[in-house]
Amino acid sequence: MPLAYGYLRTDLLSPQRLAETVTRLMAAAIEHGHELATVFYEDSPQNAALPEAFAELTIECRRSGAHTVYTFSGHLGGMAVPRICLLDYLAARGSAHVWELSA
Repeated sequence: MPLAYGYLRTDLLSPQRLAETVTRLMAAAIEHGHELATVFYEDSPQNAALPEAFAELTIECRRSGAHTVYTFSGHLGGMAVPRICLLDYLAARGSAHVWELSA
């Protein structure tokens, strides 16, 4: 099974829902024929040019050859870098694309 990764912003989730949310990411990955290797957690939107966990995710996608990232709608928005730029960066630098699941 090809590897995939998850990406979540913890500021958008209550601590009580975190495990359930990760389980939903894992189920979506399996449904689409992927093995979810790990989930990258962004603590809160950063003012940096690129969110730290997202940058680490991109590096890991490139290193591992994984081409798919699962997240939920809204987890790539509301940051210093526009959503479309994050998607373009991941595609160009990590050779990966994002599946945004409905919340």
